Amino acid sequence: MKKYKLKILIIGNLVSLFLFDRKGIEISKSTWTDKRDLSEKILVKIDLMLTKNNLTISDIFDVDFDCDSPYFNRKEKKMLINENLSSENKCGFMAWQVGEVSAKILNFCR
Repeated sequence: MKKYKLKILIIGNLVSLFLFDRKGIEISKSTWTDKRDLSEKILVKIDLMLTKNNLTISDIFDVDFDCDSPYFNRKEKKMLINENLSSENKCGFMAWQVGEVSAKILNFCR
């Protein structure tokens, strides 16, 4: 039975990975500063976290993604189109896309 949930969170240029058990208790956390190399690091960091906890992707029942991009509507999980939105000091468009696609791929693979 799959027992763990993985969460990817991007706030500004800070990336955090959380591993939770089914009760929502945090098992592990990894945080680093994105230096425009998220696509190179995110899957490696996830693999390191799982390996450190003697887990594989098949032990994960859900991979969730969230970010503070003004273009990302967390409730509807879709892009907002508005010329007045500012992304200054927030998760950038590419980081948002890398995080979201990574979560979708991992959910598909498990």
